[in-house]
Amino acid sequence: MLAITGTPGVGKTTVANILRKRGYRVESVNSIAKKYGCLIKIGEERVVDIEKLKKVFAEDLDFIEGHLSHFLASKCVVLRCNPLVLKERMRKKGWRKDKILENLESELIDQILVEALENCDEVHEIDTTNLNPVDVANAIEDIYRGKKFPLGKIDWISVLGDKIDEVIRKI
Repeated sequence: MLAITGTPGVGKTTVANILRKRGYRVESVNSIAKKYGCLIKIGEERVVDIEKLKKVFAEDLDFIEGHLSHFLASKCVVLRCNPLVLKERMRKKGWRKDKILENLESELIDQILVEALENCDEVHEIDTTNLNPVDVANAIEDIYRGKKFPLGKIDWISVLGDKIDEVIRKI
């Protein structure tokens, strides 16, 4: 099973839907958490109890998708996106300013990548910024079949430099 993970807005669900249409067995972390009774309410939000889910999860899947999926598989691909582009995607979806800032920070500091490296035996990384979803799905299929993708080539802080202020302004 290959986890498709990354910061919200990088294209995980879109790519998962493409792979599902190609006949792969694909589920989201949220749907699996709901199925196994591993959603808990914190304030106004329902969140996945990932520790409980890790103990009860037993699905035979090709792919598991979601920003927590790297906690459930030993092999994963981390989808990445330029924070300037990511900010616009989240704004268009009507996300609250605090959630946008939280997720932009996560992408800037490689939070999901670091978590994946700590939890998975095999980690790949794809910059989705200038790729269409079909190309990303094709690359993920290649990884699923054993192709290696370089790791650690994405460094948004170096890429953005002085534009980091632009990332967090005008949300």
